[in-house]
Amino acid sequence: MRRHLRSTFAGLCLLITAGFAFEAGAAPSVSATETFRSQHAKVGELTRARAKTEKIEAAVDSLLDYHALAVESLGGAKRFPDRCAPQCDQLEQLLARLIRENYMRRVRTDKDHKVTFVGEETRGSSVRVKTNVSYEKDGRPVVVEVVYVMHAVDDQWLVRDIITDGVSLARNYKYEFNQLLKKEGIDGLVARLESKLSEQTMVAKAP
Repeated sequence: MRRHLRSTFAGLCLLITAGFAFEAGAAPSVSATETFRSQHAKVGELTRARAKTEKIEAAVDSLLDYHALAVESLGGAKRFPDRCAPQCDQLEQLLARLIRENYMRRVRTDKDHKVTFVGEETRGSSVRVKTNVSYEKDGRPVVVEVVYVMHAVDDQWLVRDIITDGVSLARNYKYEFNQLLKKEGIDGLVARLESKLSEQTMVAKAP
């Protein structure tokens, strides 16, 4: 079940680095924990209320930093333009759609899990919001640590990485992207992302 939970958080089986090189914005007036708690709760409320997809997506978009993920997945700001050209915009859009759908899918399973906020830890310009996810497996309690790494962008906290039981989503994406680029180039990577998005769309529509 832990592997299933990790796949729910990871979703794409691809990843990126935790060492983002973006400049931090002004310190937000609301803490990272409060921002994540309120935005995550908003996504959950909209999902339970069966709000329009556009509304749910907008709530997710206000919490996740897709641009940072796309840039770092290809080695950082200096390498990104060369490694994804001429399909940088397409790559970023596909990755954003995949991450968004994965997050929404995770929220749909929250009813089966109890999320407890443990605290937050500041590391340089980022803040780690620590949570424990509790559930039962075969009648026994299981607790998984999930940490949301957030940084300030334009006076707003955004999630740039998710670490599940010590496994960084960002680092896994970076490794997988590098492997695909070596074997298939940017065209192959884009095709793989398109294929993954189609698979997720089919699963979401399945009864």
